[in-house]
Amino acid sequence: MDLQALSAEFGFAACYVFPTESFGHYRRRLQDGALHSAGMDLITDPQASAPWANAILALIYPYRPYADEIPVSGNYPSSNAAYHASNKLMQELHAEGMRIERAYVPIRELLTRSGIGTPLKNGLTFIPQFGTRYAVQTLIACLPEPVFTPTQPPAPVRCAICHACERICPSGAIGDDGYDFQACARAYMGGDSMEDWVMDAMTCMLGCELCQKICPYNAGIKPIEEMPDAFRLEEILSGHIKPVLQIVGTNLNKKGRIIQHACVIAAKQGRDDLIPLIEPWASDVREGVRVAAAYALKKLRT
Repeated sequence: MDLQALSAEFGFAACYVFPTESFGHYRRRLQDGALHSAGMDLITDPQASAPWANAILALIYPYRPYADEIPVSGNYPSSNAAYHASNKLMQELHAEGMRIERAYVPIRELLTRSGIGTPLKNGLTFIPQFGTRYAVQTLIACLPEPVFTPTQPPAPVRCAICHACERICPSGAIGDDGYDFQACARAYMGGDSMEDWVMDAMTCMLGCELCQKICPYNAGIKPIEEMPDAFRLEEILSGHIKPVLQIVGTNLNKKGRIIQHACVIAAKQGRDDLIPLIEPWASDVREGVRVAAAYALKKLRT
C-alpha cells in the first residue's frame, strides 16, 4: 500500500514513517522541568505501550495563517481538520486489515531526530516546504512491510543570527537560550482564569501568532484574507459558539475559553460598541469568563 498516496487523498501533504524508538531525550527534559507538565501524558516508550506496533506515522497537514488584521489563530482550525482527516485514514487502513491507533508522542523529537524537522529557538520545528505552519497527527501501526522514512542531515537554520522572534515576543519567552514555556503567555490561555499580563500579550483568539508571523521560514506562506463569519466578535459574544467549535473542535471551549478570548480581543480592538454584549459575561459562573469580561470592560471604559 502506498501510504503517501493514500494520506494525500485525505488532505495530508506528507506521511513520514518512523520506527517505534523510545523518546529518551524528551523524558530527560520532562524530568529536568524544561517542558510543560502536560507532556507527562505523551507516550515516550512506544514499544512498551504498544508492543504489537512496528511503526509510527507522522501525518503533515499544512495550513495558511489568517492575515494580520484577522485576530484568529490558524493553528486550531487546521489541527481539527487534520484530526478528522486522520480518522478517515484510520478507517481506510482498518478496512485493509491493519491495526492502527492514535498515539500522542513527542512530535518535535520524532521529526528532529530523523532530520525531517529542525528545531527553532521559538520552540517550533521547521520543515522545508511547510515552514512551521502545519498540524501533525501521529498514529501507531502494525504495517505488513514498513518502509521507514530515510534519515537525513538537518537543514541549516538562521536562528543563531536572527533575533526577530526574540524582539517581537510580547512576554519575553524567547532568548539566546531558546524558548521558555513558563514565560510564554500562550501557555496560560488554555481556559483557566488569565492574569492581566497574559491578556495583555494576547494577539489573537486561541493564542499568540507573533513568533510564527515574523519567522523568515514562514515568509512565503500566503495568508487567508477573509475571516469566517463564525469568528465575528458580535456572534461569539452573543453566545453563538457552536459555529466556532465546528471549525476548531469542541474541546477548545474548556471553561469558556472562546468567550474569554473574544472579550480580550474586543478590548484590544477598542470595540466599545460591544460593551453591552460583554457585560452579561462579567457575572458568568465560570471564573475565567468573569475575569476576561472584567478586563475587557475596564479597558473599554477607560
